Amino acid sequence: MAGSQEMVERKQTFNPERYFEFVSDLFHPISNAGIAFFLLTMFAGSNDIVMKTIYFAIALSFSMIIPFLYIFSLKRKGHLETVDITERMQRLNPFAFSILSYFAGFIVLRLAGAPLHVQGLMFCYGSNTLLVMLVTRWWKVSVHTTGIAGPLVALTFGFGTVVYPFYSLIILVGLSRIVLKRHTVMQVLAGGLIGLSLTALQFAIFFS
Repeated sequence: MAGSQEMVERKQTFNPERYFEFVSDLFHPISNAGIAFFLLTMFAGSNDIVMKTIYFAIALSFSMIIPFLYIFSLKRKGHLETVDITERMQRLNPFAFSILSYFAGFIVLRLAGAPLHVQGLMFCYGSNTLLVMLVTRWWKVSVHTTGIAGPLVALTFGFGTVVYPFYSLIILVGLSRIVLKRHTVMQVLAGGLIGLSLTALQFAIFFS
């Protein structure tokens, strides 16, 4: 009886929002960049591990470390309420800085001779974020769905159809943002569409 009562209590205390909060944090746009660039640098292109490591270090610095440190500094100074940046207008400053970091990273990767898909993803981070920033002046697009969809497209160009099952993550991440009331359904769909279509278009034209 005691065991059954304990199981009932666990079911009653299960909080789905906690689960979706974990999903939202796990697939944060900044962390997605690190995973995507690791896969593109380490498992595609040449077998020179030293150059792979250099390319990854460059990509990680400009796509993840530098933007995160800037956002964290804004949070510490009280300019942001959360690192998640839930307030629409508070996103503009971090977006602008991140765009500069992404395009600077693209230039460095280009000069270093990084694989084309690595360059392409960095460029798409800059251009996609630029579009999201422009839209953000009037409407709050989901950066989470943009930030999971774009890298998946880049990985598809790099590794092919093996990536297809992971597109279900877009639905999972989008659902988490809706359940947590961070975005509406349309904002989630718009973010995913930007990430999918714009990245695919740029890769097809310039980076394939």
